[in-house]
Order: sequence, then C-alpha cells, then structure tokens
Amino acid sequence: MTSSSTAPNLHQLQHQFAAALQYQSHDLPTTIVSDHFSAQQRLQLYCNNFIIGVTEVLASVYSTVNAMIGDDCFAQLARLHILNHPLRQGDVSVYGNDFAATITAQASLSQSLPYLADLATLEWQRDIVSRLACHDGRLPLEKLRQLEHPTDALCPHHYYFQIPAATRIFSSQYAVVSLWEVVNQADDDHQQQLLADLDINQPQSALIQHYQWQIWQQAITPELIALVTDCQQQRPIAALTPAQLTLLPQLLHHHLVDDICKVTIDD
Repeated sequence: MTSSSTAPNLHQLQHQFAAALQYQSHDLPTTIVSDHFSAQQRLQLYCNNFIIGVTEVLASVYSTVNAMIGDDCFAQLARLHILNHPLRQGDVSVYGNDFAATITAQASLSQSLPYLADLATLEWQRDIVSRLACHDGRLPLEKLRQLEHPTDALCPHHYYFQIPAATRIFSSQYAVVSLWEVVNQADDDHQQQLLADLDINQPQSALIQHYQWQIWQQAITPELIALVTDCQQQRPIAALTPAQLTLLPQLLHHHLVDDICKVTIDD
C-alpha cells in the first residue's frame, strides 16, 4: 500500500478501478494488497468478470445478432466493443449504443454478413423503445372530428399529428425485419426453410412501438415512414401532401396518432 500522504482519495480510486476494468491506464497495483494472489491477478479476475457481465448485457440486447454469428464470435465482438466504447455510467441496462459501428469496423464480418450491422441497429431501436413509456392506443377522436370542420381552435395550418413518443422508424437495404421475425418467432421445424427462402437483399422499412406493454414491430411502406417522419418533425396538417393525407387511415390503424397538437417548432 502507498503511504497515507500519497494514497488516492475515494474518487480517484473509483476512477482508476473503472479504468482498470476496461484495460485503460491506471495506478491501482500500487494500492492493492497482495497475498496469495498478486495485485495484477486480482485485477485480472475483476476484469474478466466485468467483461463477462457486460457481454451478457449486450447478448440480451443483440440476441438475434448473437444467434446469427454464434456465442464465441459474439463474445469476441462484444469484448472489442467494450474496450473501444467504455462504460461511462453504473447502469449497464442502457449500454450498447454503437454496437452496429463495431460490427461495421470488422471488415471480414461485414463482408460475409453485410446485413449484420443493420440487424444490430434494429435490435438497438427495439431496446430503446422498450425503455420508453408504452402507448395505450387511445386516439384523439374529438380532435379528429374537429378537423372535419376546422376552426381557429384547431387550424390545420398550426396543428400537427403527434406520434407517440415510444415510436421509432427503421429502414434498411436488407430484409432484416423479416430475418428478425424468422429467428425469433418461427418454430425450429420451419426456421431453416424460411431462412433459405428469405431474400435478404430486399429493402425493408419498419415501425417499432412500445404499444400496450409489448414491443410491436411491423413492416410498413417507405411512404408511411416518410409521413411519420414529417409528423415527428411537427409538419402542419395543412402542409401534408394529398398523397400523405390518403395515408391517414393507415396512420390511425397502426396506432400512430395519440394527439393533435399545436406546432412549437419554428420553420
């Protein structure tokens, strides 16, 4: 142990220990008591357990990616991600952003499975939505009726369709939405055949929503994706194109309007 005059304070110890867990520069060996195990052996034990624990968190978020590449490959990929994207807070339940970038950085993996990064992005969006308050599905029926006879109180030039907060949209040049569904929802007897029949190079767009306590995922058209995006950007109802307005029944059918609100974003 170092002398009390030079011993680091608690904050410094915590910072050094966090750095050591993620194989960053630190001075911990000078402050750790050695007995049957050396200071470095003790640290290595903690480091290994830390990597294993965070890998399990990543595997729970990216379970489909894990299924596609296998446990051993996923463990190596997770280790790279953990070391290159250090955990910045104690709550590991929100850890995992940029995992798609880690996949993309592995040239051989990206070349053999070019859709894998998009699959990871889809799973991260699902994880984000799962942590948001769910949408109960209620529609603003009274305000919708008012739109049939617009008044100053609800002028289409100043109001927009509000998309529920627990909603994300996703687009890919690959059929990763269908891939996710086959891996997670098909029974074992049919899964291999469905995977063989899947055209992975087919572009897909999807809506992901925390709806009535479930993560609801639905493949939808690029046109509906564009309408949802415009609504999320508070585009006034009067500014929507006639083609977009014809999609309003779909917007309602997919539980994508929870209110009609006054625009607060300046043009």
